[in-house]
Amino acid sequence: MRKLFSVVFVVVAILGLLSATVALGAEGYPSKPIKLVVTYNPGGGNDSTARVFSKYAQEFLGEPLIVTNIDGAGGVVGARNVLESKPDGYTLLWMHEALITGHYAGMQNFTWKDFTPICQAASTADVIVVKADSPIKSVSDLIAMAKVNPKKIRMPINIGATTHFEAAAIDVASGGGNLVLVSSGGGADRIQKLLGGFYEAASLNLATALGYIKDGQFRALAVTSPKRSPFLPNVPTMLESGYKVKKPYTLNVYGPSNLPKAMAVKLSQAFEKMCKDPRVKADLAKFASVPSYLNADQLVSLLQEEDEIFGSLAKVAGIGKK
Repeated sequence: MRKLFSVVFVVVAILGLLSATVALGAEGYPSKPIKLVVTYNPGGGNDSTARVFSKYAQEFLGEPLIVTNIDGAGGVVGARNVLESKPDGYTLLWMHEALITGHYAGMQNFTWKDFTPICQAASTADVIVVKADSPIKSVSDLIAMAKVNPKKIRMPINIGATTHFEAAAIDVASGGGNLVLVSSGGGADRIQKLLGGFYEAASLNLATALGYIKDGQFRALAVTSPKRSPFLPNVPTMLESGYKVKKPYTLNVYGPSNLPKAMAVKLSQAFEKMCKDPRVKADLAKFASVPSYLNADQLVSLLQEEDEIFGSLAKVAGIGKK
C-alpha cells in the first residue's frame, strides 16, 4: 500500500511539473520583436493584410510583429524558412492555402501538418473575371464556351498555387482538357495580359481586381469563396453558380513544429483581440479583406477539409503527376 502511494505521489508530482512547464512556456514571452514571414513580395494582398496586424500587434503582444518578405517558388522558400527555424515563438508564418496546394502539386515536400497551426486571422476571396466587353456573362457561359471551343479559352495560373487549382477545378467542371492553363506571373501581370487580350478569363485576388471591376474594365463572374464577398455582394459564388469550386482565401498564422502550446495560445489570443478591434476591420477593408478569427482547433478542422478538397482535385485533374 505504501509503495502504491509512493508511485501515485511520483506520478502526480511529474504531472504537476509538466503543467508548470507548459505554463512557464509563455512566461515573459515575447521579450523581443517577432518575425512574421510573408512568402510573397511587398505590396500584394498577403503582404498588405499582414501589415495591418503588424501595425497594432505591439498593443496586444507587448512586442512588435515585424513583417519579413521571403519570396520564391510560390511561397515555398518563405515557408521553409519558418519550418527550419527554432520553435521559440519568434519566427511565424503568414500564409494562405498555397501551403496545401503546393504540396499536392509537388512543389514542396512538406505540408501544413509539419507546422504548428496557431490561428486564422483574416479572409478575402479570389474572383473569376473577364474583360468587360467579353461575350462571357457568367461562369456557365465560360464553361459552355470551353466545351464548344476546346483549347481556346486561356486562363493564367502559377504552377502549384491556388490559381492553378481554381482553373483546374473550372476545367474539370467543363469536362476536363478544355481550358488552356498558361503559366504566368503575379496579379499585376495577369491583369495587363487579360486587358491586352492574351487571356479570356483569369482568377485574381479580390483586392487586386476590385478597382478594375468597379471602374468597368472587368466583369466579375463569380467568387471562389464559400460565401459571397461583402465587397461584391451581387456577384455569386462558384457554388451558387452550380459548380463544385470552393476555395476560401484564408490568411493563417503558423509556427514551426513543436512550438510550445502556451506560446501558441498567447499568440492566438492576441490575434483574436486584434480581430475584434474596429481599426483592424477598417484597415483590412482597404484590401477587400475581413477579420475572421479561428482558434487552433477550428483552423485545423478547416485545414483538414481543405486538404481533402485539394487532394481530391489534384487526383481528378492530374496535378502533380509526372
